[in-house]
Amino acid sequence: MYFVNFRYQLLGRKLRHVAFAGLAATGIAVHTPALAENYPSHPVVITVPFAAGGTVDNVARHIQQRLAGELGQTVVIENRGGAGGTIGMAGVARSKPDGYSVGMVFDSFSTEQHIHSRLPYTEKDLTGVAYMVRSPMVLAVAPSTPYQTLADYVTASKDGSVSYASVGAGSSNHLAAELFHQTAGTSGLHTPYKGGGPAITDLMGGHVDSIIASLPLVLPHVQSGKLRALAVTAPERVKALPDVPAIAETYPGFEIYSWVGMVAPAGVPDQALDTLSAAVTASLRDPEVSEKVTNAGFEVVAEGRDAMNTLVKNESERWGKLINDINLRLE
Repeated sequence: MYFVNFRYQLLGRKLRHVAFAGLAATGIAVHTPALAENYPSHPVVITVPFAAGGTVDNVARHIQQRLAGELGQTVVIENRGGAGGTIGMAGVARSKPDGYSVGMVFDSFSTEQHIHSRLPYTEKDLTGVAYMVRSPMVLAVAPSTPYQTLADYVTASKDGSVSYASVGAGSSNHLAAELFHQTAGTSGLHTPYKGGGPAITDLMGGHVDSIIASLPLVLPHVQSGKLRALAVTAPERVKALPDVPAIAETYPGFEIYSWVGMVAPAGVPDQALDTLSAAVTASLRDPEVSEKVTNAGFEVVAEGRDAMNTLVKNESERWGKLINDINLRLE
């Protein structure tokens, strides 16, 4: 029933667009709601499709107060986790396309359609609002392992016996590790977890050998000595870990970023999208907000609608090829 209702809502939206186009062709004046002209006139709800306290949630809360000031309206953050973020984003996709309901997405947003055979929405049901932040990823191991360098890790991975953690099949951790092994001509034992917290805990405890995870997730544990960073996925070394080499120093061209962006239901009026996009990017460029985001390990991107849509398209094409190569598909 859930999928049937969702499809009927999308069909109804498409039929309304067709009807408006037909009336316009006959010369009859078509009046769309005045909501966009007065946008925003009431609170904006941001759905974070993950639990509170995670990477995406933290980015949303860093900008919440400043964004409310830019819009002149209250900004409400609603955490609606489950099914790798798809439950929350399905709610955003089927919400009224007026700019008052938007969602925060993680890098996995661009790979979902390639992995899930029953995803209740597609990328076409949502449109970009802003490309917000990004961060390189870090190949990290527990200090109890014998791997002191990237070369050590590669040598040990030749026989496929080294394990690596992820937050689930098809996650950015999983795909980043698979791309690394594909590039290096090695292999590893995939060990999926239900979240970044359990994965990092087991890694620090020596129950799994390694992980490739976002800098904000790994950095505090590297700084405390509970994890050892072997390499970063940025094309060059990063300021937060100046002594840690880039994977690209050994394998030229290797580059992966974890990222966070904002999307809205398809069909939101351009004026509302432009207003919201400008407010989000201005909030991220605010010195106080920018400092908080940077200290958390992110790089502020703060680009608008077109940049976000281009990012999703390019990432979908890139990771879709890898997903097909490793024959990854989930029901």
